[in-house]
Amino acid sequence: MKLYANAILIIFMVSRFCFSAVPLATVNGKVITEQDLEQALEGMQEGHKKNILSDRMSREQLLMSVIEQELLVKKAVEKKFDQTDEYKRAMEGFRKKFLGELLLQKELGAKVTQKALKSYYDDHKRRYTTDSYHIQHILLSTLEEAKEIAKKVKEPEADFQAMAEKHSKDPSAKNNRGDLGFMDINSPFVTSFKDAVIGATKGKILGPVKTAFGYHIIKIIERKDGRKLNYDEVEYLIQNELKKQLRDDYLDELREKAKIEYSAPKK
Repeated sequence: MKLYANAILIIFMVSRFCFSAVPLATVNGKVITEQDLEQALEGMQEGHKKNILSDRMSREQLLMSVIEQELLVKKAVEKKFDQTDEYKRAMEGFRKKFLGELLLQKELGAKVTQKALKSYYDDHKRRYTTDSYHIQHILLSTLEEAKEIAKKVKEPEADFQAMAEKHSKDPSAKNNRGDLGFMDINSPFVTSFKDAVIGATKGKILGPVKTAFGYHIIKIIERKDGRKLNYDEVEYLIQNELKKQLRDDYLDELREKAKIEYSAPKK
């Protein structure tokens, strides 16, 4: 039985390899195969990749894009652009990025299991709802500034938006006066910012909340209650969040073990 299963596996692998090697086109004698199409989509989410490869029009557009790339590369090599300093710098940058991503994939990839994903979901259930929040914020550079402004905006006569326009380090504050519109689970805010907002009631002033941008004072202008989302509805979000958490933790470990010296004061 085991021998039979192994034989089936070998046949499957061989047939897949043969399919990947089937010529789709030739460009000046160079064969373009299914494998070239898949390589062109490297880094794309599997679902999107499958949709493109299974749709006739999308496949044709992708094949044309690969052919055009081959034409450009051939011409660039003829002009010896691959021997320039710009090319060498770009290749060194690619090498560093690729090795870094490969390390993270090999070290952390096995930790993103179904068990780990469901455990992460259970630990952060309050985050996964369709609730939405109309929010305003003031961004400050230091914790001391943020604490001072937080006290002032909580005073009865305080005008939050006027203070945002005057004090916020957010470049958009001069135009929107700190108003960020509605935020929900899919909004492109950093996790610590969203976690601070989720569950807050109308009129609540939050913060200081620390992010990579600085310290935020956040005001909840309006809250629209939604429903709780089950695991299947947010699995794609959980995968991204867990991967980011694992990456951040791994980098923290590397920083602790490394000797890092700044030549100028860190801003």
